Amino acid sequence: MRIGDLLVESHHVGGVFSPGHEHCKVLTNDKWTQDAGGLPRHSLLIARPLLEGDEIVSEEDVHTGHRLPENDPGYAPPDPTDTDATHALLLRVSDTTDIPQEGRLQTNRYDAIQEAITGEEGGTASPEDFVDVLTRRQIQYSGVEAKILGTFYYDTNEDDEQRLSFSSDVQTFFSAGHYVVHKPDHAALQWIASYPTTTDTTPVKLGDVQYTTTDIWGDGASAGMYFDVKEFIGAKTAVFGMTRKGKSNTMKIIAGAIEAHDESIGQLIFDPSGEYAYVNDQDEECALGELHTQDDNGAPEAISTVYKFAAQEDETDRYKPLRTNLLARSNLDVVKNYVHMELGSDEATYAENFVTVSNNVPSEEELEDMEWGQKTRAEWLRSAYYAVISRSIGTEKLPDDFDPFWIGVNDSVLRGVNEHSHLDFNKAESGKVRLGKAGGENTLVEFWSTVATNTKDINDAHEEDRDWVNDDLDSVLEMFRTAGSQSGFGKLRNLQDYHNPARDVDVAREIYSRLTDGELVIVDISNGMEEVITAEKERLVSYILNQSMERFRSTDEDELPKIQVYLEEAHQHFDEYGRGDGEMNPFVTLAKEGAKFQIGMVYATQEVTSVDPRVRANTANWIITHINSEKEINELGKYYNFADFANSIRNVETVGYSRVKTYLGEYIVPVQISLFDTDWVKDNTPFGVKKDDGFIVEPSPSRQAD
Repeated sequence: MRIGDLLVESHHVGGVFSPGHEHCKVLTNDKWTQDAGGLPRHSLLIARPLLEGDEIVSEEDVHTGHRLPENDPGYAPPDPTDTDATHALLLRVSDTTDIPQEGRLQTNRYDAIQEAITGEEGGTASPEDFVDVLTRRQIQYSGVEAKILGTFYYDTNEDDEQRLSFSSDVQTFFSAGHYVVHKPDHAALQWIASYPTTTDTTPVKLGDVQYTTTDIWGDGASAGMYFDVKEFIGAKTAVFGMTRKGKSNTMKIIAGAIEAHDESIGQLIFDPSGEYAYVNDQDEECALGELHTQDDNGAPEAISTVYKFAAQEDETDRYKPLRTNLLARSNLDVVKNYVHMELGSDEATYAENFVTVSNNVPSEEELEDMEWGQKTRAEWLRSAYYAVISRSIGTEKLPDDFDPFWIGVNDSVLRGVNEHSHLDFNKAESGKVRLGKAGGENTLVEFWSTVATNTKDINDAHEEDRDWVNDDLDSVLEMFRTAGSQSGFGKLRNLQDYHNPARDVDVAREIYSRLTDGELVIVDISNGMEEVITAEKERLVSYILNQSMERFRSTDEDELPKIQVYLEEAHQHFDEYGRGDGEMNPFVTLAKEGAKFQIGMVYATQEVTSVDPRVRANTANWIITHINSEKEINELGKYYNFADFANSIRNVETVGYSRVKTYLGEYIVPVQISLFDTDWVKDNTPFGVKKDDGFIVEPSPSRQAD
């Protein structure tokens, strides 16, 4: 690419008559601007110098009072007719400006318009009727003020090859440089708007460059704005704008582009309305969840897995239940997490004691390392703890295939329990008592609830000097002793909303495993209780963070799995503290520290100020749609040059019309974001779109991902 290439098929729109380092003034003409399709605010223009300096005029050629030092600059001026230049300035139209003859021209224009509107024909006179040709030619000239965004110039790459580069500053300007200003054509504008993304990288179309939503002289051609997928991987991306202005559509394009990328990137999308997982009218039979590849037999194969609260066990592998089996011993940490969530702020003494003892309940691995006596009491504590959990979920919901607890109980205690229970507990050949499901009865709950309500009698029956029920065990059993739906185990009734007896693996662990394998995971949170959804989202994000931190400490940074997390309504997640107990909200931690663990984030919200300033300061990519709040726009104006677009952001409400600044992009580009539909999928990804049992868009063989 040469500077001359940027001017091929371009439209000459004027010349710079007042240059500077940050702004310049351009003389233009109505005919030139009309031929160029107009000069709307924010138009990108190229100013190319015809002369780059000149030899110092000799003393003999000037009056002595105006002499300059006679030094040979050692520089021969270029031929003004040369097809290229050493540099060109990139301008952005910002406003109109006066030209030196403005006062006289305004008078002429005033006279002309007065003649036109007061004439005998009532304003229908032809131009020749009210102004002569020479005057009409003069009053067509006007001035445009432009901001200088930077300089296109030549440097050399690592192969010592010359290339056209851009820098966001100006080394110098030439007062007599005769900068001729051009409006680039569609091909050149596409290169400029997408810079530095080229076909040598991984370009994906975000949309079309669009300065205004008004199109008077449109020729049907468009200049695409392309981005390099790598700019978004592992980085924070902000999508700001009012509701229904295209934020979700933009996030789908980013997610689809990353999924099509040849690098293994795990993506986690929290879907608040089901529009990422399922087809909706807005996306014309297209959704991320409907994207498929083909297996070896040509059958559709989904690229995503959808987790949802309402998933049924007989559904396809594409849909998974979001809940976890809280009665599976392998999920003890999950249970503790939920107990802490439900009771962590409870001020009742027995609830506080239960939370404290909950932390001491041992895992299978910890039991293996215990001495015999210590292990026996730990098994009592553990089985009693699960009895409380089972009672909270529902005594009758203990499955028939529940893996029973086996505990050692001496004969005197066992007799004491049997005296107060309607069941008859016996020892097996192993000498231990089986607690679980038997004869349709939940013997786990029955045994420990009997001990809880008859603790004194059982302690008295114990033949040893110390109580059989010690303090820790008593703190657990206290949950059985208080009655009422909001007392004792009733405080944990919400656990049934997180429980799925068919899943022995923690859903957070399963999702993290899929993410590390580079899969796309959509968590459908469109159905369910709000507090349950919030808790599950926080738990998933906390798990991902903790696992990534562990890997960060134990492996090379290059070996960390890359993960992208997508958040709609980000203001709901970015409160400084999430649980009222001083513990940091995991979403805030993710936003602040995720990048060093190779976790990127795409977050969308209506309010700029709802996002922590430290998060905004480290946001790499910015996509701004319509915002109607002056306060929010002023806050946005503190970043890059968004203040230049304040009026447009406030006034233009067209869906998808955005101002885009990418991490590597040197300037903001106004873009009409593409619609995430079947055409975009076909043109930018290797995937097909499935409906029912077949494809409505076939996967592209030439773009098939490995």
